[in-house]
Amino acid sequence: MGYLKVILFILLIFSLEKKSVAQGTATGCLLPDNKVYTSPTTVLGTTIYSNTPSVSLSTNYCTWTAPSTTSCNVCTGSLNLISLVCLGGPVVQGQEGVFTMVECPIDNITWLILFVSGFFGIAAIKKMGIT
Repeated sequence: MGYLKVILFILLIFSLEKKSVAQGTATGCLLPDNKVYTSPTTVLGTTIYSNTPSVSLSTNYCTWTAPSTTSCNVCTGSLNLISLVCLGGPVVQGQEGVFTMVECPIDNITWLILFVSGFFGIAAIKKMGIT
């Protein structure tokens, strides 16, 4: 029983600990699908982003943030590079900038905190002999 308490406590600490790795960043056009499209093409002063490549949110990250953005367009079909015509799919408007991933709030691990707290509470009650 003692080892189980230690393991649960360690799991709780690691789940609350801030990640030591740097947050991901991407430069490009962010669409509502939470992907940043990173391949712009400019012809005659008009810029449009290709639907590949793109950067998705990493595990444990919920949203993107940017200090400032401007409007941009992504071709969801294939892009004719000669005349910047989007073929086979619509052009979707998004926000262009340098985006940083934002970690998910603690609410996503509330169940773990409650479980560990309950486990330690029951163990304490049993140790005191209250049943």
